[in-house]
Amino acid sequence: MRHLPRWSVLWIAIAALCVGCNGNVSHIVPPPTGSPSPPNVNGVGTLAVVNISNRGAKRVWAFPPNSDQFTREILFQGSKYDPNSVAFDGKGHLYVGFNNTEFAGAYGVVEVNLQNSDVLREIRVAQWPLGSVATDDHDNLYLANKALIGGDVNLYGNNKDTKPYARIKNHRSPVTMTIGGGSLWVGYEGVPANALARYRLRSTDETWFKTIGDDVPISLATNADGSLLAAFVRRKSDGQAVDIYDVKSGTRARTLLHQNNLAAMTSDDAGNLYIAETGRQSTGDAKIHACTFRGCSITFQTRSVRAIATAVSPLDGKLYVTMAGKPSVQVFNPKTGHLDRTIIMREFEPTALSLEP
Repeated sequence: MRHLPRWSVLWIAIAALCVGCNGNVSHIVPPPTGSPSPPNVNGVGTLAVVNISNRGAKRVWAFPPNSDQFTREILFQGSKYDPNSVAFDGKGHLYVGFNNTEFAGAYGVVEVNLQNSDVLREIRVAQWPLGSVATDDHDNLYLANKALIGGDVNLYGNNKDTKPYARIKNHRSPVTMTIGGGSLWVGYEGVPANALARYRLRSTDETWFKTIGDDVPISLATNADGSLLAAFVRRKSDGQAVDIYDVKSGTRARTLLHQNNLAAMTSDDAGNLYIAETGRQSTGDAKIHACTFRGCSITFQTRSVRAIATAVSPLDGKLYVTMAGKPSVQVFNPKTGHLDRTIIMREFEPTALSLEP
């Protein structure tokens, strides 16, 4: 049996960077900008973004609230490591999910205290390109993972345990999940039909289940009380759609959008949905639709071809967007569609992102 090498600082380096000086990683220094140097602290509204500009040394950068200069860096040394998911808990700890893509590799999660850069926990499970992480209001960690048959959602306590205290098992594979309305929601792909499910937090108790045929769930969002579920899905042969399900009746109440070019979806605690669509390569006119669970109101352009990931700031409701081929994160006022700020860095190709709640 082949054993994986021990996960350690041999391939994960974490640095606290001093803005304007060499810091611990001399070749990655924030460039001078017009903004004042941020403090080396984090808090609500801290931005974490995956940077894949160097395929052999992918990074996660952490930016203090409302800053365009990063002060923490997590370095994954080696092209086989592919970070794809980031999430914060209520203690300011950042969880980074990543694949080890080599043969007999694994999916891993590192928990990092951004205040002092300490690595608190390292978790390793089976390799799964669609693995992802999420946290709840009790700082429990949820890790979606592939199993020998179907897939699991592993539950970990807010401690240093690397073994789950519970495991949600299904013969389908979990391809997306979210926490909202006081519950865990999981989108599954498998036979005889793809499905959506709801679970009690910190429990394996299933409280709602809905098959959705051949529609493949990509991302999920709920309103504040969990009575409505938005499912961004890929139709089998007819583009993508955002469907709204009435949880009580178990029926699809409406379809907000159904197009051939939808790319991403996120939501906020106020019941707003933001749905990105892909634009034309020649004009870079990708759009964001600002919606509620009842309908869409305004649409604005992102000056890009395709949005990769979106997230809403808990501080001011601003919408953060990463885009394919763009060395920046764009920050919009989603109420007006105005581009308020652009975070541009050298050696920057951002993908997944998260904001500290």
